[in-house]
Amino acid sequence: MIAPGRRRKILELLEQQGNVKVEELAGIFDVSQVTIRKDLAELEEQGMLQRTYGGAVYSHRSRFNASFFQRLKMRSSPKNAIASAALAYIHEGDTIILDAGSTTLALAQILPSRFRSLYVITNSVPAALELSQAGYEILLVGGQVRNHSLALIGPAAIKTLETYHADRAFLGTSGATLTHGYSTPNPLDAAIKQAMMRSADETYVLTDSTKFGHACLASFASLKEVHLVITDFGMPAEFADAFTKRGIRFQVENMESTPQDREPIAEAV
Repeated sequence: MIAPGRRRKILELLEQQGNVKVEELAGIFDVSQVTIRKDLAELEEQGMLQRTYGGAVYSHRSRFNASFFQRLKMRSSPKNAIASAALAYIHEGDTIILDAGSTTLALAQILPSRFRSLYVITNSVPAALELSQAGYEILLVGGQVRNHSLALIGPAAIKTLETYHADRAFLGTSGATLTHGYSTPNPLDAAIKQAMMRSADETYVLTDSTKFGHACLASFASLKEVHLVITDFGMPAEFADAFTKRGIRFQVENMESTPQDREPIAEAV
């Protein structure tokens, strides 16, 4: 595994566990401890963690900025292209749900360029802030705040979602496999995503291609439960073939196309 991919995995382990050890990481990635220390030094320089004796923890100085906005910058071109493609499935006056993720935040950022009237339900404080000047009706569900992403989770958020109905839900995912479906490292986050799916007529998963082949702790949907997944041209061929054979609808987005070029797809491609 090359360094950028290994460092993303290290951050995911930090999110799940709260801390990591050099010796354990060296074993997981089958590299030397010297290599892991270099990875941790680079991530610390970026403000994404704080090194400790024999390992690392989240940076208390900038935990939110490191773990969320830095992810928003990673692979920003695919995320923006995927978000632009999602516009084709939204209609003026719709009620939509946005979960708390970097690709769904990219969608929130461009909604005002296309639509004047929407009702947006979200558990993402950053998404609500992005849309606060758009003139939309916005429902920010209440709940426990996840420090690193400013997502609202827990029973209160789920109870609120159960009282509303939406036309479409747009969700991100941290992992996607043929056996485990779509998944996230946090079971509370998975519960929120499931509540959003129950409240919506259709669910769209927006994910860059790096998430395929990676299974996280908590699955929130099988592949067939999702109306459509939108991704980029890095989607592994084995997944494209399997999706086609199973009749699972997916859209591979060309990063060079424009929103005006895109049309909704009617069948699996």
